[in-house]
Amino acid sequence: MLKEELKKGPVQIGILICLLILFLIANAVFTNSIIPPLIGMVIVIVLVYFVAMEMKEGTQKHGWKHEIIDTVIALLVAVAIWYGASFVLNTSSPISGVVSCSMLPNLQRGDFVIVQGASVDAYQINMTQAQLDSLNDPATITAGGASMSINGSIFSYCISNQSGPICQDFINSPESLVEQKGAFTYKYERCPIDMSGVEKSEPCLRSITFNGVEYLTNFSNDIIVYSPPKGDLYASVGDIVHRVFFVINVDGQKYYLTRGDNNPILDLQVYDYGSGLMNHPIPQQDVRGKVITRIPYLGYFKLFISGYFDADPQCQTQLTFDHV
Repeated sequence: MLKEELKKGPVQIGILICLLILFLIANAVFTNSIIPPLIGMVIVIVLVYFVAMEMKEGTQKHGWKHEIIDTVIALLVAVAIWYGASFVLNTSSPISGVVSCSMLPNLQRGDFVIVQGASVDAYQINMTQAQLDSLNDPATITAGGASMSINGSIFSYCISNQSGPICQDFINSPESLVEQKGAFTYKYERCPIDMSGVEKSEPCLRSITFNGVEYLTNFSNDIIVYSPPKGDLYASVGDIVHRVFFVINVDGQKYYLTRGDNNPILDLQVYDYGSGLMNHPIPQQDVRGKVITRIPYLGYFKLFISGYFDADPQCQTQLTFDHV
């Protein structure tokens, strides 16, 4: 009797919804525990079981040839829906899931986002190719009348060199430091950060000055989904969902600089001193489109199927800013 009930579509959907609710409760109550990932794994196992059960049932009733035909038809319908959505939304990837907590509080891990290929609303600047290339040059840091050259940014440098004198100045008084990197001048401030209910503060990017104009961090700019260029630090992560800071026009070509709302610096400023890898400006061809809406929680199914069971530590922190 139970097995017959499990074959019903509404029952299967109900079980999956209940398991997802159980995961969300466990994720809120048992933070940094193995319980939420285990429930995520159970959800994947249940999904596989339901699919296998449907295929077995179809084979027993109609034979394996008929089941193969039904499977092929279902796949063709799914492909047709995908390409139809791609055509309507003008993008090769009309949907995506939010994997990390880098966009808190505006996007949550597990959000299902709809993506559209359309013009992006953000700061627009024009650059020469030489200026664009200079954005990945070493940075010159000036503080207290002294200066030094580093790779990446002062934030990335101080993650690996916290005891350095300039890093102590940066931590205690980030607004007194200036970072010159190619055509950009970066300025910092202190941002309040909530770490699991404990209020602290840390240095974060305040603005970028280019050609004498200061551009403040702006959280009304559009959010895009992009695939990091091959060889970049983020290339192994998969698609990134971050807010655009700059749209850069270079001889008719567009490039994008992005930042997670819950990240202290731009993606471009992140540098890994262990591997020597960094991120570069994102060319137009690597942009999937901009986020036009989100559906909470539904993206968890995509994350679990893809093997993303563990939440990153950033989910326990939340940066806040005093300006848009």
